[in-house]
Amino acid sequence: MSVRKAQIEGFSLENILQIFSMEKKSRTLLVRSGTYDGVLDIHEGNLINAQLNDLQGIDAAKAILSWDRVKVEMIKLRGCHQTITMPTIALLFEAAKEKDEKKGSHGTERLKLLRDAAIQRVALRFYDQGFKQLSQYLKKNKYDVEAWIWFSRVSGKLEVIQKALRTAGRIDAKHPLFIEESQKLSVSMPLLRGEPLSKCLFCWTPMNKTDHQCPYCLGYQNVSLVSLNAAGSAKKDILDRTQRRYETLLTQHPDNVFLCYALALIQVNKGLFSEGLAYFDKITRLSPDKAIFTKQLELLLDYLAKSSGQTTQPEAPLMAPDIEALNPNIDEKEPSKSKKILVVEDSSTTRKVIAISLKRNEYEVVEAADGLEALSKVNEERPDLILLDVMLPKMDGYEVLSILRNNLEFKSIPVIMLTSKDGFINKMKGKIAGSAAYLTKPFDLEKMIHEIEKHI
Repeated sequence: MSVRKAQIEGFSLENILQIFSMEKKSRTLLVRSGTYDGVLDIHEGNLINAQLNDLQGIDAAKAILSWDRVKVEMIKLRGCHQTITMPTIALLFEAAKEKDEKKGSHGTERLKLLRDAAIQRVALRFYDQGFKQLSQYLKKNKYDVEAWIWFSRVSGKLEVIQKALRTAGRIDAKHPLFIEESQKLSVSMPLLRGEPLSKCLFCWTPMNKTDHQCPYCLGYQNVSLVSLNAAGSAKKDILDRTQRRYETLLTQHPDNVFLCYALALIQVNKGLFSEGLAYFDKITRLSPDKAIFTKQLELLLDYLAKSSGQTTQPEAPLMAPDIEALNPNIDEKEPSKSKKILVVEDSSTTRKVIAISLKRNEYEVVEAADGLEALSKVNEERPDLILLDVMLPKMDGYEVLSILRNNLEFKSIPVIMLTSKDGFINKMKGKIAGSAAYLTKPFDLEKMIHEIEKHI
């Protein structure tokens, strides 16, 4: 009895197996390439056996799948033993990988460069470029789980995101990145209200464009009173991982506003406000016309100024990032035409808040962290005004002021005292010592600027 054969034309062997897998078909495929003949047995969409001369099982399947020009005929599934347990999609991936290696390392290296460039474009939020490059890469390598994950991150459409993740899952459902990305989607799905969707700045979880907090990593997407008061509530491991990635990218793209903004928000979410302040200061110089950044910087400055007199908020334990070293091309405004103000404050965060506020009002700023350093800076810099904290290490503000007032060269420099001590006696003590004004912490930055303008 003759076996009925049906020739399959217009499809690659890879496409045929994918179709059979989706439709759960059971057939035996007779595959020919030149003088070679191979057999693939498929049961309910799964490749269960392969035979090529003396080879059988996975080795035979990989060899057959590496053939370029093939003729395929289909017959009813023959009786055979199962010799392959690997999922069909995973087997296709292995075969494609070995096929690329046989073609030579040059082609593989070019593909890797295309993939890395595409992922970097997406990470920098250049979605159009990233989409085109990932599409180009996935046409040549359809079995890269991470590439499909990044492809899902490009889209603002839920259907595309789900389809890309399903494809990644068929390739390797145990891949850690696929498992994590699936968890993100399951958390966010009940909350999604419409398209296009936004993505979390830190973990890529799909979000509504109007949402301010990621439902997965709990990171806030902007600076607000809510996010400032909730600092420290986001998942630190995700923030740390994202920070390392963005800092690496920033060394390659030092003027990228998105990277600076994301890193600023990471610091704010961690409660490291001083570090976040340094990044925001850089952003507003890179994009001075963007009100969205200016408003967030002003809110952060105001929050820190009003918190500066409180002892419940500890100083950040880490040094602020060297923003200028990352971006040496940013030019400072010409200081020679500006009034020079010496800021004497032992809290690095408070000192930074005051310094940034003064620079934004076109003052040149000199800083000192203790009383002895303050006297040295007065002698070196000849400031036009001094903002002097009362509680200082080595020598307190009253002692510094007394020395200045007894020096003919410096006695006329106006000094505004800063202190967390309030009350009539402390103000009188400052007046008697020779201060021009007295500001109690926490203080309002606008009031500080107004007071400076009265005396300079």
